[in-house]
Amino acid sequence: MSLFSVRNGFKSNSLQFESASETLKNRIYYAFIREEFDMQDIDYFSITGIEDMMMEMGVPYEFPRNMLAKQKNADKLHKYIIDAKEWYVIFDFIERYLAITKTKKVNRMGSVFNRILEEEASGYRIVDRLVVPITSESELATIQQAMNIPYDAPRTHIAKALDLFANRKSPDYENSVKESISAVESMCCIITGLSGANATLGAALKKLKDSGVHIHGAMEKAFLSLYGYTSDENGIRHGGIDFQNVPSEDAKYMLVSCSAFVNYLLEKWRKVKSVIDSF
Repeated sequence: MSLFSVRNGFKSNSLQFESASETLKNRIYYAFIREEFDMQDIDYFSITGIEDMMMEMGVPYEFPRNMLAKQKNADKLHKYIIDAKEWYVIFDFIERYLAITKTKKVNRMGSVFNRILEEEASGYRIVDRLVVPITSESELATIQQAMNIPYDAPRTHIAKALDLFANRKSPDYENSVKESISAVESMCCIITGLSGANATLGAALKKLKDSGVHIHGAMEKAFLSLYGYTSDENGIRHGGIDFQNVPSEDAKYMLVSCSAFVNYLLEKWRKVKSVIDSF
């Protein structure tokens, strides 16, 4: 649900890219600090998330021998984040924090941070410990679903594609596309059992029906065309000159589309396996 200020036109709901308001930075910081102070035993002070993050961000700190020292560290970290001239520092902070945090807390804090990002109309969301640009929540949900499937190969390819796409300082759209299509290829090969030289997307797509997975002919042709996009003589996999500067929209389309197709194939395969297992 949108906030009062957005519903009544006092605040824009347009997604903000390459920017981070002071309100957003403060809310992210205080969500983090509340978590860290809540987890801290007040009778015993040691290096915790606050000092860990100061080390991660290159901010000097003093040993938290008492509450005053702990608070000074927290204030110093807050000042560093708020005063940073670069808009992306807060997003680096989020990624560094989630990278050194245990999975259970990552899931909880990721949800907290995403709620703040949504309410502050940020054009970024957190997916698998990474801050990524978005155009819709449904796209994020599709990618997240593909990154949680029970098969290592396609899951790893999607994760790599996302990582390459989401690198704010040096995105690698060409290799992101490669990883996206490789995720579909590996999912198809898992279903069909193809391996070695025969384990290509083109061959695996044509053999899906032999494994009981039937997809519409038009859909098969569409992904064969995408495979051609990456595999012909001028394609990405061959280092073709036409693909030396893959645009971000192509990489995003491939990431979302391939994630969706991996999810689709897995659902089809689960239904086939459930029938087989029932006998």
